[in-house]
Amino acid sequence: MAIDFDGTIVDQDITDAVIQQFSRPGWEIPERLWESGQMGSRECLEIQMSLIHEPVADVLQFIDRFKIDPNFIGIADLLNEMGIPFAIVSDGFKVFIERLLVNAGFKEMPPVYANGLIQQRSRLKLVFPYANRQCPSGTCKCTVTNNVSEGRSVILIGDGRSDYCLAQKAAFIFSKGKLGRFCAAQNLRFRPFDDFSDVAKLIREGLEIVSASGSSNLMNRDEDGQPICNLVH
Repeated sequence: MAIDFDGTIVDQDITDAVIQQFSRPGWEIPERLWESGQMGSRECLEIQMSLIHEPVADVLQFIDRFKIDPNFIGIADLLNEMGIPFAIVSDGFKVFIERLLVNAGFKEMPPVYANGLIQQRSRLKLVFPYANRQCPSGTCKCTVTNNVSEGRSVILIGDGRSDYCLAQKAAFIFSKGKLGRFCAAQNLRFRPFDDFSDVAKLIREGLEIVSASGSSNLMNRDEDGQPICNLVH
């Protein structure tokens, strides 16, 4: 199970909140280019985060005001009890995700695949350990999930544009916001949800997910055999 973070586990987009709070003027330009599909999220984040001069410690103190869905703790326990492997796969920043999970009381951190953010002198340095040269995102969710799923069918829980590509390869989707509208338009198998108590209820009731409706191979390949993430703009 691949679970998005911003807008899904937490209602707000934490990266957007940080940029709006700390970034110098000019962050709106790459934001508009990203929203229109003219720029990938990796390039957009590099520009926007370069406009932030505050130290990581100040940024982390700011995001402490945000809270995750309290029902996510229960769903994590349920998935562990049922032996269903899951991971947080996000195009946000790992340090933000782990900070809010710790604040919520997580003692054992679930696997988190996300972008890196470190302090380098007076600036913030971005690291993209899960990027794919064929994908414009910071974290290529298709590549990550393809690697960790080991051929098993995938359930996606998400809310927005960063989930579109993976949604087309998933066996089933739990969706919020824009993702639900995308799934409906693409005739994908999905179920809308408000919070993680809805997801837990459906799992407990034994929601039947037909793996044949999704692909066990989450990546297409180019003519050189390199994996391609077909990001939908």
